[in-house]
Amino acid sequence: MESRQHGTAKEPEIELFVKAGLDGENIGNCPFCQRLFMVLWLKGVKFNVTTVDMTRKPEELKDLAPGTNPPFLLFNKELKTDFIKIEEFLEQTLGPPT
Repeated sequence: MESRQHGTAKEPEIELFVKAGLDGENIGNCPFCQRLFMVLWLKGVKFNVTTVDMTRKPEELKDLAPGTNPPFLLFNKELKTDFIKIEEFLEQTLGPPT
């Protein structure tokens, strides 16, 4: 017997980096970060959120995205840093929620 998978595309691995709030942990007051969060949420995809404390930016982020401030995105380990291009990319890549 032949086994078929019906439209089970592998979920993309998405990590959204956003500015942290004053406590250094919760999502901060950044409309660009919040907009990308909402785009991903409304698309119905699974994604991780990493908050970045801008007062003490972690070393690994300096290596990942040197000179870049949030929001930025890792999509299947590919770095996206331009807010407008990230939103356009998400609209083109992710279909409407199912």
